[in-house]
Amino acid sequence: LVKEVKKVMFSLPSPVETTLLLKQAGAGYDESLLNPTSNSTKYNTDKQKALNLGVYGADLSYASIFEQDQTIMQYMQVSKKLAIGLDLLAAIDQSIIDRLEANHDNRDSVIRIISETFLNSNSTLKEDNRPEMAALILAGGWVEALYLATQLTKDVVKDKDLIERIVEQKLSFSELTQLLGEYAEQNADIAEVIGQLQGISKTFNEIEIVKSGIETVTDEESGTTVLKATQKINITQAQFDALKKEAAALRNSFIQ
Repeated sequence: LVKEVKKVMFSLPSPVETTLLLKQAGAGYDESLLNPTSNSTKYNTDKQKALNLGVYGADLSYASIFEQDQTIMQYMQVSKKLAIGLDLLAAIDQSIIDRLEANHDNRDSVIRIISETFLNSNSTLKEDNRPEMAALILAGGWVEALYLATQLTKDVVKDKDLIERIVEQKLSFSELTQLLGEYAEQNADIAEVIGQLQGISKTFNEIEIVKSGIETVTDEESGTTVLKATQKINITQAQFDALKKEAAALRNSFIQ
């Protein structure tokens, strides 16, 4: 069971990976979408702290991809506060914040530091035999990344690349629910989150991904040929609007 859970955890995309894909697909930066740092004073339970450590992690990643230096520092500080509340100080200590300040003008270094912090947080929780908290952090980060992606997307035809990145999260959503399901019986917080995810599940199930054959793709510069599976995404504007609505409602329930 432990091996299976670790496999699922490491197969989920980190918030940095997800937000980088968004930028590559043409997403812009909108700071008004972030969970305000002032909300952190409302999070008193371990469930709220864990979910919103994930949420702030996704917001931090989003800000870092777009090189928002001041926002990066603010969100790292609030993440540290929540980490302390979860006995995760070792994962986000002052040395990490100092490294961010020293490398604020180097986007690649900032992204690397944030990625290390995300992995260290989950590793610490697993080593401390608290994988349920790690699962909740992952859930919060995944939901926030989906929220940001859907809010930054308007039209299924005009925003085709963004739509593809969003629908591809259908696979990682399956992995996330599998991970949470391992702890649902013994953890009421996780059971509640699984219930909250049902709206997302329903809307994803209505979106069709059609896998087709394997095709060869050659990189012109390197001359390397690789095999790639092609896929076609069938999604209507109404289906996307429903997914966007569900993502916003779920995310807002996490941050309130």
